[in-house]
Amino acid sequence: MRVHIDAQASVKAYDIYGLSEIIGPRRTSECAAQDGLHVFENHFYPEIIDPGTGASLPDGEEGELVLTTLSKKAMLMIRYRTRDITRIITEPCICGRTLRRIRRIGFRSDDMIIIRGVNVFPSQVETALLQVEGTLPHYRIILTRERGLDQMAVEVEVTLQCH
Repeated sequence: MRVHIDAQASVKAYDIYGLSEIIGPRRTSECAAQDGLHVFENHFYPEIIDPGTGASLPDGEEGELVLTTLSKKAMLMIRYRTRDITRIITEPCICGRTLRRIRRIGFRSDDMIIIRGVNVFPSQVETALLQVEGTLPHYRIILTRERGLDQMAVEVEVTLQCH
């Protein structure tokens, strides 16, 4: 998608990571080097944990991103589990910033899918399907990307009713 935006719009596209639960969008942001996302460490303390055990992992290891807010006053978040899988990069960035960086988020530790900004859980799909007469709890979710937009299709098994 980034290559498409760069080519079609004649602009440079950058990743910005954020969570609506923690002060909205800018927790981390790419610089011109585009080699990881700089964590705004004056506002957030990032950690990486093992998603199964919750044990802290050293910088460089891949695991679940956990954030603690440092400057939020009304609703402090302490060790907020994002469910996003990444790793912390401690090597200096060629841009000169000294903030630690995280790798782009590749996937999540739970089964949540984000389709065009909407959080979708397979269990929600199953609940909706089971409310339709003649469907069975056997389904497949197919995720694709068409013209830069995420697409989700659901294939479902139905009962054959002969009267």
